[in-house]
Amino acid sequence: YNTSVARANTVYRSMDRGEVFSNTSLHPQMDIKNKVRECVDSEEHPNAFPIIIGLDVTGSMGQIPYELITNTLPEIMKKILDEGVKDPQVCFLGIGDSWSDRVPLQVGQFESSDELMEKWLKLVYLEGGGGGNGGEDYGLAWYFAARHTSIDSFKKHGRKGVLITIGDEPIHTTISKNTIKELFGSAEADIDVASILNEAKTEWDVYHINIPDYSGKKAITKNCWNGLLQDNVLHIESNTKEAIADGIVDAILNSYNTTTISNVTKSDVSIL
Repeated sequence: YNTSVARANTVYRSMDRGEVFSNTSLHPQMDIKNKVRECVDSEEHPNAFPIIIGLDVTGSMGQIPYELITNTLPEIMKKILDEGVKDPQVCFLGIGDSWSDRVPLQVGQFESSDELMEKWLKLVYLEGGGGGNGGEDYGLAWYFAARHTSIDSFKKHGRKGVLITIGDEPIHTTISKNTIKELFGSAEADIDVASILNEAKTEWDVYHINIPDYSGKKAITKNCWNGLLQDNVLHIESNTKEAIADGIVDAILNSYNTTTISNVTKSDVSIL
């Protein structure tokens, strides 16, 4: 296990959030428009296992992205490697609100090294927006996974990747045609999030970690997520970095240990 991020954390803890996350707009490398993110096998990583972690970066999420880079990421990677996850590759997303934010989606690359995972997480622009309209656009993560990724784990080995969103709001139930066109490059119509969720679930195990702050504790938030993801919603008991790290690890291990070639149907494989 590479401890470079752990060593770097000593430096980050002496920096405030604005110093760690210095971008004040969408970084060009985090723009997914007309692009696909690939998670591919290599000689060094012959069983690349794709992990998408989508962070709500609106204002109510506060210090959670900062805590992730300064404290939590090395713990997560060490735990999943110790538990036998081979060749994990992580792609970070920044998720906002297309109704009110300038940058409702930011997309990194799939990376396996500590240094590169850290690089992409630091490129996220913490817009701190969102705003009083009953939800955020977590469905953009599902749209990205369904239509703008290419993963060898499923194509070659029949193993789904794992997609985890982390936030404290309900989800907007529709993604507008204009939003899709602006973020991804083309669109034919508005899309219902339940529909794009089902599409994403073909190649991804989809989870959501509900943060139990003021909004996350509300019945409307819990019911929204329970209706969409059932047992794949993790209603953690506190918004501490330890609880969030445990939730991420639990989702990754559950996906990795249960999704194998044996439970991918022949019809799924035949379309590859």
